[in-house]
Amino acid sequence: MLQTLLLKFFFYVPKWLLKIFFFKKRKIIRGHQFDAQSAALLSVFPKTNLSILLDTEIAETRKLLNEKRKKNKLSLTPLGEVNKINHILPNHQLLLREYQPSKLDEKKAVLYFHGGGYVLSSVDGHDDMVSYMSDNIGVKFYSLDYRLAPENSYPESLDDALEAYAWLLGKGYKPKDISVCGDSAGAHLAASLVHHLSNEDMDIPGSQLLIYPMCDPSCSSESYELLSEGYLLTKDNMIWFWDKFRSSEADNINPTFNLFEFDFEKALPPTIIVTGGFDPLCDDGEIYAYLLHKGKHNVKQLHYPTMFHGFASMTRLKAAQTAVEDFLKEYKKIL
Repeated sequence: MLQTLLLKFFFYVPKWLLKIFFFKKRKIIRGHQFDAQSAALLSVFPKTNLSILLDTEIAETRKLLNEKRKKNKLSLTPLGEVNKINHILPNHQLLLREYQPSKLDEKKAVLYFHGGGYVLSSVDGHDDMVSYMSDNIGVKFYSLDYRLAPENSYPESLDDALEAYAWLLGKGYKPKDISVCGDSAGAHLAASLVHHLSNEDMDIPGSQLLIYPMCDPSCSSESYELLSEGYLLTKDNMIWFWDKFRSSEADNINPTFNLFEFDFEKALPPTIIVTGGFDPLCDDGEIYAYLLHKGKHNVKQLHYPTMFHGFASMTRLKAAQTAVEDFLKEYKKIL
């Protein structure tokens, strides 16, 4: 309760005053300094070492973090009304939540996958964020509560994504009018779905937006070392997420698990990749964008050098709001 009240107060405090209360010299990394308001916010977040959790403790931790995320209200609310309809997919009784903004393009649909390292979060945890995005671009979103690890390891979540995609096709959407989107693990799942469909010579979605995607299970890029801790997502927690998600070591060379293993001469849709300069995953997103470019695909990387992993769900931060509105404007162009 106290943290929720403090957060409400926090967003009304001018940035110059935050610099006084949260004075700490911010490192310059690759020529940029971490956004001051974001740095102040993250400084009051508790540090979480997920690797010490037993598997039997993960479900309860997931529940507590979901409740805290909903209470904290870090995402802006939509300007317009967004109606929500819950659908249940039959195979595993999974929630697929439909978001209907008041002004929308009836022909288009975005299939959305939430982040959380394939271990944490939910449709409810990302509800404000998805509502905001749907209202902003005037398109229906369908957010999937796919099965999580370690209870369900790779490729169960991919099977769930395939079911949701087939469900949308069954509702009359054409593949070219469906876009896939996700943040972090959800961005990985969106790309994984597209890789699978392309490898099987099936109809692929018309576009994709990948927001700071998980890509490579080796966690070995330079940004992992430069930003290993201190910016919300840590290298140790990222390694832990991959370990909980992985079924076997053979997964590491599967192109729907390790995105870098894909044959980039195969068909892929127009893609936007969002990266943040203070995100351990930023180099992986850039490498994936380069591989798409090298394969002569339509790809645009939008890089926000002062931002961190998770900023898209924290649009009450001024710099995060500016970045999200920017990439949504670009996303609308390829839908």
